[in-house]
Amino acid sequence: MGHGIELDSRSEIAALIHDWAFYRDQQSWHELLGTFHEDGRISISWFDGAFAAFVEASKMLAKNSDSILKHSLGVPRIGVSGNRAISEVDVIIRVRAKTQLGEVDTTSFARFHDRVERRNGAWKLLERTAIYEKDRADPVSMPVLPEAFFEGLDQYPTQVRFLASSIAKVGASLSKTIVFDRSEAAKALYQRGRTWLGG
Repeated sequence: MGHGIELDSRSEIAALIHDWAFYRDQQSWHELLGTFHEDGRISISWFDGAFAAFVEASKMLAKNSDSILKHSLGVPRIGVSGNRAISEVDVIIRVRAKTQLGEVDTTSFARFHDRVERRNGAWKLLERTAIYEKDRADPVSMPVLPEAFFEGLDQYPTQVRFLASSIAKVGASLSKTIVFDRSEAAKALYQRGRTWLGG
């Protein structure tokens, strides 16, 4: 009986994780808001704060940019304890943007580490933190990326140098709380998640 309930919870959480990506990419803002609790928070490459504020900021970025954004998720690894759960899932974030040099695809490899909570019988996200691993850039409308494309990239962390550059081009900046793979911040995030899940 208990295993069946836990399996149902994992299925519901997995659907929630994938719904988030679909709603964000399709700019379904109302539905996106519904994936988080009202007091939920999110920390990603360019934002760290309340999820509702993130949705409003995302609306503004989408309005002022013609970039195409796509989140591709793997199968989440989910641990459930009562009304709390920790989920972690691989994510590939693809952005196609027009630059002065031509169209460019930026691909970022990361993981979403999520705290998920069941309230009033429904699972919703409480906290999401992205852990960044590496990124790359590929030409779309030209044979190769020109040398000018790489100018100024040394100012950014190597794990997100192309992503950070593309963020800057749409008027945002890299978050000071960004988490990188195998960092002390990532270790602390995992420890905090384990403590919360056991609490």
